[in-house]
Amino acid sequence: MNKNKLLTLLLILIYQTSYSQFKFEREYRVSLKEVPVQAIDFVKSVKFKKKVKWFVEESQEGKTFEAKVNHNGNKHSLEFNEKGEVLDIEVKVKFSGLSETVKGNVSSLFKKRFTKYRIKKVQLQFTGRGEELVKCLQRTCGLQPKFELIVKGKDKKGYQKFEFLFNEEGNKVLRELKFLPDNYDNLEF
Repeated sequence: MNKNKLLTLLLILIYQTSYSQFKFEREYRVSLKEVPVQAIDFVKSVKFKKKVKWFVEESQEGKTFEAKVNHNGNKHSLEFNEKGEVLDIEVKVKFSGLSETVKGNVSSLFKKRFTKYRIKKVQLQFTGRGEELVKCLQRTCGLQPKFELIVKGKDKKGYQKFEFLFNEEGNKVLRELKFLPDNYDNLEF
């Protein structure tokens, strides 16, 4: 095992056992033959017009597979567990495209939390059964998305980068993770 993989594994184990609230993520590209068949079949059922790229993501939560594709003008990420069961679908959007209520709730929370902040990335996150998630990809979805935001904020400790997961109204933080410094193994998509 090379040093980078050993270090990655060690960091994952340390952070999982300490129940840390840190964001650790490493993504790397994989070939189709490394992806669970069930995940491949799910993606094929959607019939994307653009090429799908496959990745493995190692994080504080374990190992998952991700299919990334441009679909209907937005970047989509479909996440699967090691068995190939779909976990969620994330759609990259602009903050300005969210409802006024959600934008107001999120902004209010960040203004209380940080002296300065900048939203770096916004994703709608859909979770549910496979059939429901396929409908979300076809724009006939009845599921309410959660909102995942990557934010660089300034507080007493200086500038730090965070990942926030908000509920459907944007008025409750469901998860907050602070990025580890120099998280260079994360691929932005």
